[in-house]
Amino acid sequence: MFLRLGPRRREMSVAALIPNLLTTLALCSGLASLHFAMIPNWEKAMGALVLAGIFDFLDGGAARLFRASSQFGAVLDSLSDFLAFGVAPALILHQWMLEKQGAFGLAAVMTHALCAGLRLARFTAAAVPKEPARDQSSAPSLVFVGMPTPAAAVAVLIPVMLSQSETVRYTPPAWAVAGFTFLIGFMMISRVPMFSLKRLRVSRQILTPIMVGVGLL
Repeated sequence: MFLRLGPRRREMSVAALIPNLLTTLALCSGLASLHFAMIPNWEKAMGALVLAGIFDFLDGGAARLFRASSQFGAVLDSLSDFLAFGVAPALILHQWMLEKQGAFGLAAVMTHALCAGLRLARFTAAAVPKEPARDQSSAPSLVFVGMPTPAAAVAVLIPVMLSQSETVRYTPPAWAVAGFTFLIGFMMISRVPMFSLKRLRVSRQILTPIMVGVGLL
């Protein structure tokens, strides 16, 4: 007995392709970060992660704007987030300092990558069909459950930023960096409510001054 399948569609709208293209750019930015971490070039490695974060933000908005959500896009988004916000920060920390800390340093970076993967797998599995599997929860609109992976990637790289800063020039001790990496990893898989800016509202009267202030900054 054979199952007869209908003909596959040979065409798709460009609008439906845009979210996946943005996710692909985020994935490539994460790969670029891995490359620069191995050279090493810390500024470019972290800059590539900034680009990954921008593309990750845009792909969700594009999916909602064009109503082009799909299960394929949801899985691709999770894979991109795992690489860019789980593996890449872990490799940067490993190459920057924790490589010399033996098993303790290796355990710290592995914990960050592992917790990022577990968090993304949890939210991807819980995603409603045909809805984008964003790294968020069903908690109240003003909070996340645990620390989102993009925020965790920024937080865990704060020691590297302090070290590379032209004004601060402070390099924390290795034991503190490793301990901080463990902490951020566990915060990703925790159930601790964390504030989200997505639902925060501001008055239209102060919108223009805020934009001008950001531009000057």
